[in-house]
Amino acid sequence: MDNLQLNRLLKDGTAINLGLTAVIFGTLYINPEIWVHDAPPDIREKFGPKSERAKRQTLWAAIPFFLILFGGVIRSNQLLKRQNEGKLDFKVAFLNAYGLFLYFWLFDLIILDWLIFVTLKPKFIIWPGTEGMAGYDDYGFHLKTALPALPMAILPSLIIAALTANKS
Repeated sequence: MDNLQLNRLLKDGTAINLGLTAVIFGTLYINPEIWVHDAPPDIREKFGPKSERAKRQTLWAAIPFFLILFGGVIRSNQLLKRQNEGKLDFKVAFLNAYGLFLYFWLFDLIILDWLIFVTLKPKFIIWPGTEGMAGYDDYGFHLKTALPALPMAILPSLIIAALTANKS
């Protein structure tokens, strides 16, 4: 990966991360219950099932989330192709796509989960009735639940590469 490709990945990855963070924090502000399914088991159990309202809001929140994530990766490959004079081979398209998914994976795990949710624990992310529960201090839970995303990101990266790489 040359410097132009790395710069594209870092620039576009940062934009994607900022967009996704805005969606996450915006929806946490609207209704933290939207994200209770991502909480550790003890917190989910104590909080109880999602309300019907939160289930609907979760579906609505997924739309901008996935548009930013997948649309951002596709757009990054298009920009990479443009900066390479219309050429983008499959390997580079795949590496850029997977690199962007990996960049968000690391950002989500280290910054959002470990730093903000586990270490800083701002009050607006604490679900009512679950204050002080052990799950809020569980770094391992976030790593364990994040690890399956690494191999799962291969498939969308392959699809995006197939869609955006030159056909030759």
